[in-house]
Amino acid sequence: MLLDTHTSEIEAILGRYASKRSAVLPLLYIAQDSYGHLTDKAIREVATILDMPHTDVYEVVGFYTLFYNKPMGAWVLQVCDDVPCCYLGAEELITALKDTLGIVEEQTTGDGLFTLQRVKCLAACNRAPVLQANLDYVYEVTPARVGALLDSLRSRVAEAKQRGVSGRFAEDYAFGPDGALVQIERPAETVAAPAAPVAEEVALVAEEVALVAEEVASVAEEVASVAEEAQAQAEEASPTQLAPDGSPAGEMPKPETVTGGDAIPAHAAQQEPPAEPSEEKPAQAGDRSPL
Repeated sequence: MLLDTHTSEIEAILGRYASKRSAVLPLLYIAQDSYGHLTDKAIREVATILDMPHTDVYEVVGFYTLFYNKPMGAWVLQVCDDVPCCYLGAEELITALKDTLGIVEEQTTGDGLFTLQRVKCLAACNRAPVLQANLDYVYEVTPARVGALLDSLRSRVAEAKQRGVSGRFAEDYAFGPDGALVQIERPAETVAAPAAPVAEEVALVAEEVALVAEEVASVAEEVASVAEEAQAQAEEASPTQLAPDGSPAGEMPKPETVTGGDAIPAHAAQQEPPAEPSEEKPAQAGDRSPL
């Protein structure tokens, strides 16, 4: 059981997440490396640990190509066949692997050591052709180097089975001058702490910045005080004058307070146009006119 063999690792992973379900991917990797591939029993075990329906875990396994629900070789060989690698011999490399191992893509050798796959773009175009062995990067793998590559991997079968196929401990490899496969050391870079004199200078600059900020705040208060005094003096020097109707000078007087007592109507009354004189018809013979 995973909880018995990987107790501390599983507890550490679960502690990273607010919800157990979020840990489904790393727990599936542990299960895959422990059992070789994700069996029905392994999937249900992960679902039980995470309090998830096992069908949800099945969906995750079916979606991601790096989860295997069938037996795989101790070494899963993935060859990039994207354009840059093909230009530099990826197809010839795949052919050499198939001929040497006696399998085709997505098959596993009879001894259970190697599974061959094609993949797209391993993001190392500058060192093509590129191959991954359990996600270990191997650069510049030409057909002539296939024999040395397979011999090296055969000698590391015990290591492969211990590490698993999930690539959780993947490293980088290249061929040395003698044609042997060697690991590329990538030491972690550390950032040195600043020297004491530099730290002291930084502290002094911080103090000066704080003093300047205080001075700026003080000046701002003085400017605001001067502005208030100037406004008060201006109001005393020119008091507001009132019009005869009591409104401040400069405002339009209200219609109902115009001198003379008559309010200005909002609109002047519209006069009716004068009536036009009627035209009389001339009398004609036979008309009877009043006397």
